[in-house]
Amino acid sequence: MQRALAPWFTRSIVGLFWIAASGIGWHHLLFPTNNLTGSAAIAGALILICIDQGRMAWVDLDNIYQVSLADPRVVRFYGITLSTIIIELIGFYWVWHHLVLGMVIFIISQLFFNTAANVQLYPHSHDPIRPFPMQARWPVLLANGVALSLITLWQTNHLRQLTSAIWLGMVVLYLVVKYLMATDTVADGDESS
Repeated sequence: MQRALAPWFTRSIVGLFWIAASGIGWHHLLFPTNNLTGSAAIAGALILICIDQGRMAWVDLDNIYQVSLADPRVVRFYGITLSTIIIELIGFYWVWHHLVLGMVIFIISQLFFNTAANVQLYPHSHDPIRPFPMQARWPVLLANGVALSLITLWQTNHLRQLTSAIWLGMVVLYLVVKYLMATDTVADGDESS
C-alpha cells in the first residue's frame, strides 16, 4: 500500500487536477456553450480552487507517505483523503458539462472531508499525528455551507451576478488568507506549515 503513495502517483493526481482546471477554462471561459450570468466568475473561482485542491492532494498524500501507514489513524485518513480526491475530481470534471452539478459534487467532497478527517499530519514534528476536533472544523464547514447556499441561489436564478461575485470573492479571500498565513507561519519558523 505504501507504493501507492509513491511520488509518481501523487504527481499523476496533481496532473488530473490541472487537466480539470484547464477543461473548466476551456468550456466556460474560452469557448462557453451557454451564456449564463455570472458563470465566468464561478468558472474562474473553480479554476483557482481546483489548482489549490490539487496542491492540497499533493501535500496530504506526501504527508501520509512520510508518516507511514503503520498507524490505523493514518490508514483511515488515507482512505478519507483518497475518497475526497476522487469525489473532487468527479466534481471538477463534471463542471465541464454542468457547472452547478459539478460544483455541488465538489462542495459535497469538502463537507465529507471536513467532517470525516479527525487528524492532521505533521511529518516533521515529534508528534506527527495530531487530533483535529470537530470544534476546530466548524469555520470551514460553515464556509462550505455558505458556498453551497450561494450555488443554490445562483442555480435558481436569484441575483446571479451578486452570488457569483460573492462566490469568487470567497474563494479569493480564502486563498489569500491561506497562503499569506502560511507565509507568515513559515517566516515565524512554525513546523505546521
